[in-house]
Amino acid sequence: MKPTKLEWEDVIQFEEVKGYGQHIWRDGNKLYYVTEEGGIAPQRVVYELPNELFALLESGKRSLLEISWKIKTDRWPLTEEERRESRRKFISKHPASLIDVPKNRKLFSKEELEELIPIAEKQWIESEGELPYDYVSPLK
Repeated sequence: MKPTKLEWEDVIQFEEVKGYGQHIWRDGNKLYYVTEEGGIAPQRVVYELPNELFALLESGKRSLLEISWKIKTDRWPLTEEERRESRRKFISKHPASLIDVPKNRKLFSKEELEELIPIAEKQWIESEGELPYDYVSPLK
């Protein structure tokens, strides 16, 4: 969604919906979500908040952070499972991180590692010249 043209001075004249830290405001039947955006000099930005998203927030089915993400990107944030699968796909394409980030190995089965580790070791050697001195292959 795109931000509205409303300014903070407009919004504070509306009714604050309590419990959301001045992020949710109501003007009649319309709801608004207010957040800060920007780097060094953040500015308050106002988005319309659709009733169906507010209902999800009120019911506890979605958090304010998830609602914020949906409003700004028009997508829900990835679930933990989707994030894990995304990491698996990325590492499968670029397996060298299996050498220096051992926790990445937990994303794969033993059979998958048997395929990926030789490729990772080869890529690492081509890039760095040799494997790290403290590297221990998970296949041994």
